[in-house]
Amino acid sequence: DGGLAIYGGLIGALLGGCIIAKILKLNIPAILDVASLGFLIGQGIGRWGNFINQEAFGTETNLPWGMMSENTGGVTVHPCFLYESLWCLLGFVLLHFFSKKFQKYYGQIFLLYLVWYGFERMIVEGLRTDSLYTPFLNLRVSQILSAVVMIAGIVMLIVFRKKNNFVHTTKALKDKVKE
Repeated sequence: DGGLAIYGGLIGALLGGCIIAKILKLNIPAILDVASLGFLIGQGIGRWGNFINQEAFGTETNLPWGMMSENTGGVTVHPCFLYESLWCLLGFVLLHFFSKKFQKYYGQIFLLYLVWYGFERMIVEGLRTDSLYTPFLNLRVSQILSAVVMIAGIVMLIVFRKKNNFVHTTKALKDKVKE
């Protein structure tokens, strides 16, 4: 009958992690970078729970990778869990590689995660049949939230790119690790 939505879990994890990082006097943007890679792995694996529970599937499809289960009414539907799982695991690989070669400042990987996941969720949520809609408009709550997250991530990437001195560079991180 439902449960904790992914955004609630992410917000809780972020708040708890930031509080602990603040108490321990850790660099919060650097912690967010590491956490976002963990989120992608967790989401990529965790979505298979939707398959096991036969939930969170999409609309009818003729695609060869469509799925059918007891809960789909005998029709082949989009395997939304699979789309999100593959997207998150691909995101982990790409952002991990980016963090090793191209990262310019702490928090950049986290912001890229927001854009990456927000984009995917906005698209896949449009295929699902079990979405929560806003009370006044015929819009899915998760799609609106995903668009906001994605746009906020893009804006912050642009702002921090111009204010590179606002956050510590990864060179400082590498120097600190060597000490």
